[in-house]
Formats: sequence, C-alpha cells, structure tokens
Amino acid sequence: MNADKITIEELLSDESFINYCKGVSPGDIAFWENYKHENPDKALLIEDAKEQYVQLFNALALADLDEQTSRLENSLEQKESTPVVQMEKFEKGTRGKVLPLLLKITAAAIIVAGLFVTINYFVAGRVNNKTYAAVYGERKNIQLPDGSVVTLNAGSNIKINEKYGLTTRDVYLEGEAFFEVKHDRTRPFIVHTPAMDVKALGTAFNVKAYLDEKNTETSLISGLVEVTLKENNNLKMLLYPNQKIEWQNGNTSNLNNNLNTAKKDTYLTDSLPKKLVLTSTGDIKEIAWKENKLIFDDEEFKDIAILLERWYGAKINFKDTAICNYRFTGTYEKEDLNTVLDYLKESRSFNYTIEQGEILTINLSK
Repeated sequence: MNADKITIEELLSDESFINYCKGVSPGDIAFWENYKHENPDKALLIEDAKEQYVQLFNALALADLDEQTSRLENSLEQKESTPVVQMEKFEKGTRGKVLPLLLKITAAAIIVAGLFVTINYFVAGRVNNKTYAAVYGERKNIQLPDGSVVTLNAGSNIKINEKYGLTTRDVYLEGEAFFEVKHDRTRPFIVHTPAMDVKALGTAFNVKAYLDEKNTETSLISGLVEVTLKENNNLKMLLYPNQKIEWQNGNTSNLNNNLNTAKKDTYLTDSLPKKLVLTSTGDIKEIAWKENKLIFDDEEFKDIAILLERWYGAKINFKDTAICNYRFTGTYEKEDLNTVLDYLKESRSFNYTIEQGEILTINLSK
C-alpha cells in the first residue's frame, strides 16, 4: 500500500489497519497513531476509515443476531426503546428536600438497550415513529438509536420517525432540550422547530422552542451548527462555540445578509448571533437547567411563573395583575417552590397561598 496515496478502500483491506481498528495489536496501534501524527492531512481520512470499519463490523454482526432480534421484536414496538433516566424532581411544599435520582433501567436493560441501538441503527424500517416526553416537574435523559444523547427539560418532547439514521438524523422538538450529538459525517443531525432548523454533525447545543413563548433560541456550547430561519426566507447562519441566536416567533421581516443594511432592521438584535455570558456564579444561563439551577436575569414575574409551572409541575394564578410586571434577578439551585417564592418576596412585596390537590396551585396577590 502506497502510504502517500492511501485510500479508504485500501485501509479497509489492510490487516495492520484492521488490527488498529480492533485495538488488538499494540504495534499496529502505535504505527497508525504515529502515522496520523506525522501526516496530519491524512488524519481525517484515517478516522473516516476507522468509523466505516466499525459500521461494517456492526452490520456484519447482525447476521449472528437473528435469534436476539426475534426476542426483541416486542420490545422494539414499545414506546421507549432507548434508556430513559428520570432526573431529580422536587417535593411540593417541602423545603430543601430533593427526591433521589430514580433509575428506570437495570443492568440487564442496559445490555438489551445496547442491542437495540445496533439493530435500530443498521436495520432500516424497524424503528417505528417514537415520541419521548418530559412532563411538567421532571427532566429526562434519552439515548437515541445512533448513540446521541438528549436531555429534555420539563414540558418538552421530541419525535423521531422510521427514517431516522438512514441518510439524516431528524429530530422534531417542542419545548427545550440539550443535545450531545454522536459524530457522523455522513448523516447530519437536524433539530426541527416551527421557527428554525438546527443542523450539526458532532456537537453539543441547546434548543429552546416552547410553543407558548415568544422566542425560539439556539445556544452552542461546542462544535459548529447551521441555523436555518424558516420564517425569514430560510436565511442560514453559522453558530460558533459560546454563541446563541434568538428569533421572535412569527417574525417575517426580511433580514439582509449585509450587516450594514440589517442594522436598520428592528429585529436585528434578536437575530444576529450573540455571545454567551457567564453569570456571577459562573453558570451559562441557557443550560443551567441541566444542573437543576433556576436563573432569572431581570425577568418579569409573568415569564418567571411559566418557568416555575414547568419546573415544579404547579399551576400559578395571578390574583392581582399589577404584580405580573414585577422584575426579578436571582439564582436558585435545588430549591423547593416555597423557598423560591420566599426569596422573591424579599425583593418585591407580594403574598401567595397554596391549594393542595392533584395539581399544586399557587395564588399570587399584593
């Protein structure tokens, strides 16, 4: 094999390279790692070839999984065929107490789920349309068939269809979710919302697209994503790490790609990428929810109430509309609802009463 004109086909037929992919020969591993180091222009080719070998190996392995596949057919039709982990929830009306993390999967289930991932990803048409949801008062971790991980915030859901992973990996989001995408150059990962589509290869980013909120936003933590503004003539924008973009839902104004012209547009500040800013506690507000942190930054009480309803699974009523416009700033970590309301009261005077029932109801008044 000519190392200067190496191809993926040659690599996949080379015994030394196959041993490198398997990780069974220290000598071959050292050779190819050194080759990548000395030939950085070939490093991407080596990684692509290695990834293709793994896919081919897994696909061939399916020939020996007929018996396991038959036993798993019923499970594949269940609503949740991938591991789902219940995240921390808060007891209603109990200060400072947090329910322990509930593990919904056992060691045996993890093994079975691993088989699901392989079978679902490589056997076309066997994955039914699926919906994964986190109700008010909970957050969920979900592993998709390709190994990508999604963390759903409260009151959110994602959907994938039977074509997931064939040519693209399409996810349809309502609400908010954090995505840790498994790298796959040949199958783009695309998150669809009513206002924007977010396309990534291998990256970590947050998308917030609640139907009852006025803005849709994407925040990029690492990697690179392309955002398509569907309500603005499919205008495309690139986001780089530590940037975010906000779009006002229903905004059909025509942004000009020329920034000098766009400065005249009243929606410019909501549309151009902004830099993510750390809070005084060192948190990134846009993804603090993953760490069970509530962060308010000069926000109106009516908007905070929507967040609290999702977070705690409660219903909040304003008996006096005057307090809807009260503004608050603060950070709360793993606090129960009573404690958060008491802290807010120290900033602006208001009263609240609690009605116990199937759904906890909070009544706010002056």
